Amino acid sequence: MLTGPDLIVDDNGRIWRTGSRALLDSLHVAKPEADLIQYVIRNLGFVRIHTTRSGVRITLRPRFLTKAAFEAVVFQMVTLEHERFVIEVADAPGIIEIVPGVEDAAARLADLASVGGNITREDFQREEISLRRLHGNPRMSPLAGLLQRWRRSKGNLRTDLATEFGDPALLGRATVMRMTGDSRGVIEYCGDGFTWSEASWRHAMVGHDASGHPDPQYGQNFWAGYLETQRAQAPRLEFIEALIRVPGYPARRSRYERLLLPWRRDGGQFVSVVSVLRTSFPTVSDV
Repeated sequence: MLTGPDLIVDDNGRIWRTGSRALLDSLHVAKPEADLIQYVIRNLGFVRIHTTRSGVRITLRPRFLTKAAFEAVVFQMVTLEHERFVIEVADAPGIIEIVPGVEDAAARLADLASVGGNITREDFQREEISLRRLHGNPRMSPLAGLLQRWRRSKGNLRTDLATEFGDPALLGRATVMRMTGDSRGVIEYCGDGFTWSEASWRHAMVGHDASGHPDPQYGQNFWAGYLETQRAQAPRLEFIEALIRVPGYPARRSRYERLLLPWRRDGGQFVSVVSVLRTSFPTVSDV
């Protein structure tokens, strides 16, 4: 049941009411036809945005999504001020993706359109964000709790790594590097909460530098944050969007926040990274 606007975005980014006379006139159609909307989505690169009880439903054929249409769709998503977006690909009826939050939903649309469409996506993006983002945010509470423990201990590791970073609240999304120089380090701990590889890969990483990561390019990209945290000797909160390619697994694009902390123990220096996953989707084929 519809509970809000039902709109069509054309390939030039213009907005129409679904089924309106103005839309029909623009298509040179005398009267509505049952499959007209599906036709313009599948063949002309139009996008339907309709609000239902379950969220804002966005129906599109990604390979035909133009930049103008994409920008207009995102503008409408922001305007609707909804917290749940349901993405439906016209070529795969019955299969939907539910993405919370307009920012993550827009990123997912761009990811879908990057295959066969004219939207370009970088493999890796990294941005430092304010530690204030941790305050009062339930989703980020695991990072806020770890930061509090770090401050109470003044950055001193008082237990073994498995005890400190095996806290169930962290969901196994922790990696610890022992720093062996200004530009070097060895992975000492890797949690079991990373879904991009199996346990054998995680175990193989321990005792090696970032090049031991199953996706060496991704490993080199995330390594820069360790070095910056080590040099500053201060907490660092980052937002990451990354395409991760692991042999034998579908490539995945993930979006997450990560907290980097410098630690000391027995004269050694360590940097931990703990992340909170926002979204993670396998890359898509040309649709």
